[in-house]
Amino acid sequence: MSTTDETVVDQLSLTVGGMVCAGCAASAQSKLSNVAGVENATVDFASGVASVRGRGIIVSSIVDAVRRAGFDATLHSPKSSDHDPLAVLVELQARNDRNQMIRESQWFRRMLVAGSIWVALETLHWTVAHDHAMTWVGWTMFIGTAIALVFAGGGFFSSAWRAAKHGTTNMDTLVVIGVSASFALSTWIFFAQQFAHTMLDSPLYFAEATALLGIISGGHWLESRGSSRANSAVKELLQLQPESAERFDSNGTLEIVPAASIQIGDRINVRPGGRISVDGTIIEGRASVDESSLTGEPLPILRQIGDSVSSGTIALDGHLIVRVVACGSASALGRIAQLVYEAQITQAPIQRYADRVCRIFVPAVLVIALATFFLWWGIASLNVAVITAVTVLVISCPCALGIATPLAVLVGTGEASRRGILVRSASALQTASGVRTVIFDKTGTITSGRATLDQIEVIDNRWSQQQLLAWAAAAEMQSEHPLARAVVREAQARKIEIPSAENFSAEPGIGVHATVEGKAIAVVRDEIATARIEVDGAIAARLMLTDRARPESAVAIASLRSMGCAVGMLTGDRKASALVVATAAGLRSDEVMADQTPQSKSAAIAARGASTVMMIGDGINDAGALSAAGIGVAMGSGTALAAASADAILIRDDPREVAELISVARETIGVVRQNLLLAFIYNAAAIPLAAFGFLGAYGPIIAAVAMGLSNISVVANTLRLRAKLTRQRKRLASGTPSL
Repeated sequence: MSTTDETVVDQLSLTVGGMVCAGCAASAQSKLSNVAGVENATVDFASGVASVRGRGIIVSSIVDAVRRAGFDATLHSPKSSDHDPLAVLVELQARNDRNQMIRESQWFRRMLVAGSIWVALETLHWTVAHDHAMTWVGWTMFIGTAIALVFAGGGFFSSAWRAAKHGTTNMDTLVVIGVSASFALSTWIFFAQQFAHTMLDSPLYFAEATALLGIISGGHWLESRGSSRANSAVKELLQLQPESAERFDSNGTLEIVPAASIQIGDRINVRPGGRISVDGTIIEGRASVDESSLTGEPLPILRQIGDSVSSGTIALDGHLIVRVVACGSASALGRIAQLVYEAQITQAPIQRYADRVCRIFVPAVLVIALATFFLWWGIASLNVAVITAVTVLVISCPCALGIATPLAVLVGTGEASRRGILVRSASALQTASGVRTVIFDKTGTITSGRATLDQIEVIDNRWSQQQLLAWAAAAEMQSEHPLARAVVREAQARKIEIPSAENFSAEPGIGVHATVEGKAIAVVRDEIATARIEVDGAIAARLMLTDRARPESAVAIASLRSMGCAVGMLTGDRKASALVVATAAGLRSDEVMADQTPQSKSAAIAARGASTVMMIGDGINDAGALSAAGIGVAMGSGTALAAASADAILIRDDPREVAELISVARETIGVVRQNLLLAFIYNAAAIPLAAFGFLGAYGPIIAAVAMGLSNISVVANTLRLRAKLTRQRKRLASGTPSL
């Protein structure tokens, strides 16, 4: 897509190149936010990705805004209609991996060049540099530092110059001013010593200037390596997609084809031990399928004819022939990878505070350094003034602030996906960490959603039980509600021929209406039974259905209570039926809200302080409550509307994962706060120490080391989170409690 492209879109994403600190990301984000039509713009420094949403956004204006901020822009559009989003995501991940390798290589080269020269210069400094008669030593230090500035500092200088051209500053601005000041002062003193034979007792800081470049480059190299380890979830998911598959052609002959060429309706051959490349239905064979890569379920599940299988899973011990129902971005693997990716490039609300600080931080530091320079020039000497100001510049770099939040979010959302929990955004993760009340829907959430029809009480004897069940099944055939599916299953089990229905409509929380064989059939809520069948407006029968609580529900509720969360159940079912399920799940009667409509469910959420409430549901009638809650969580087998209204999705339909989601969120946001605290404390303590001269003549080197340690401490703390969550997941998989 060219920069002159006048295409109008409502959302797009792009890679922003040339960012070196959080201040860069904040600057680019500010420029994007001011583009006409943009309602929300985020720029993630850790991944280098910008995401823009709004109405009527002109593509070229987005690219121009990024370039006005002084950065490169490469467009990609995972939502594009003319590209498969999964293919775009694969390409994007490959590009990010290449960029990451290039960054690591650049930092390593700079560290190696500057570090080698620094060691050589320091050796001269501590051995023969004090002997002014040996002029070659001074010239060697001058030339060596100049070489370091060109080959190790060139990237710093070009970045700072690019920012200056666009009227902004960044972290490299501080480094360049600091290094340039050290080199300029040393050059002035050196030339004065060589040609005017003055300032003979003044020290030279050539080695220190080179050390700054080497140490800062080394810190960024370690930070870059740590960041790539933290950002692995999407890469791991994409690696689950086989590059090729065995497809039956029209003659029944097997052919090996690229996975991207597979179409819906194709038949795919899966050998024992082979990875399944599509979502499909088994039409021949049986096998134990390892689904842990997608759902987090550690035990293989037996799949046979008629069962569904998902892309990215492995047929362990059997041969399968699968008919394709979804592939590429429409497959389970594609949808999961896309959701994880989108979550990882979003910003948590807590990040906005850091961004605001970073936006004004570099200019503020420049003012402090200038004030420090003039203060020490007035009370001491030019040498002391320059070195103290350089120390302030170097020690104040806000890199740690920029990576504090995004790295932890990468780990948290990635770890959740490995457990079969898809979190849509960093904001949802932060909200989940503050949840104090968890409300469950009943049917399909606390219960298995596989209800059984126990009794049909015929009220109008003009119709037989068989006839009424046939009409009810016809009306319910198009409904996604678990009770509707129970009615249809019962009719099929009795081998009743189900007629076709017309004029179908569903009223969430009430029931369904349809015209069947010329009669107006309704299956709706009933005050006495579970539901009733109405024929032409008159009650014809009552249906008694039961849906038992999942065995996992009681464990989930006990875990949530142990974490300090209040729990409850919100259902449209009758009070008596709801209490039976609640008792089995370990809920008290005062924690049950029955006979609710979709509207009253939303009101009940609001009454409990929506911002700290998590709602768990799976049906159309839960969509409003899911949206009203601070965070809505949908069961993976629920309706598309419920999933679209939710902030997180439980792929396995296991209510125990609710406690896991809250646990991961609390751990992640806890580390975010720790990282921000580390970064803020570092700068709050370091700047006064530097400005008041407490770091002495070797302040710049101490500052460079301290700045590197600040970055590394944030990365190390984030990797500690990754290791902790991984250990916790493995304990859960082995059956050892960890919550």
